[in-house]
Amino acid sequence: MVPFDSAFTDVYETIRVAAGDVGLRCRRADDIWENPAILQDVVSLIDRSRIVVCDCTGRNPNVFYEAGIAHTLGREVILITQSEHDIPFDLRHLRYVHYLNDSEGRSDLARALKDRMQTLVGH
Repeated sequence: MVPFDSAFTDVYETIRVAAGDVGLRCRRADDIWENPAILQDVVSLIDRSRIVVCDCTGRNPNVFYEAGIAHTLGREVILITQSEHDIPFDLRHLRYVHYLNDSEGRSDLARALKDRMQTLVGH
């Protein structure tokens, strides 16, 4: 779950590659059109997911809404952010990955995501 904003294109690609490296497929709601309403596609993707990555950067309300759906459905959620101040009070008890949105920062993010995903999928 990342904001639909061109500033997050490279971040989404980093997540997609990290997931692929551990044998997972990364999808966003704009990758599919199975239902008349986009929220139905979002919920469907979350329901079929083993792991949900949520970028809290900028406190995008859609990302938090979708993180809530993922938590409700019992999915493993990995929080990432460019600023720890974007993690709201109700989620601060959870670990998160801090990253910089530059080449080196996204490389570090990829490593952190791969490590966590491998742990979660049992590799």
